[in-house]
This record gives sequence, C-alpha cells and structure tokens, in this order.
Amino acid sequence: MKTTTLSRSWLGLAGALTLLELIFVYEAMQADLADYQKIFGVFVGLAILCFAALLYSIKAVFYDEDRGEGS
Repeated sequence: MKTTTLSRSWLGLAGALTLLELIFVYEAMQADLADYQKIFGVFVGLAILCFAALLYSIKAVFYDEDRGEGS
C-alpha cells in the first residue's frame, strides 16, 4: 500500500461539507421544535445531501483506483 498526502482542497471540502451538515441538522431540530414540518423536511433533505456528498468525496479520495497515478 502506497501512502499519499491529502491536499488542502480535499480537507477544505470535507470541513465545509461537515460544517454545512451540522448547520442543517441544527436548523432542522429548531424547525421541529417550532412545529414547522415543511421547513424541517427541507433542512433534513439538505443534511442528507451534504452527507451523501461527503461520502462521495471520501470514496473519490480513498477508494478510486484509477486516479491517474498509473496512466
């Protein structure tokens, strides 16, 4: 296994997606407490999309075999 370093852009992307996800989850909890179901659904959907984007970026960094290193 070959070790490589992560670029700052990948770390910045992961940090931004994590921060956005936490904000959306917090806003969803606030909307739930205020009894706004439609707004709650919007924020939960945004949080799920951020989580999916974070998982995809992790997959792209760590698990993609054809990143152009051997070509």
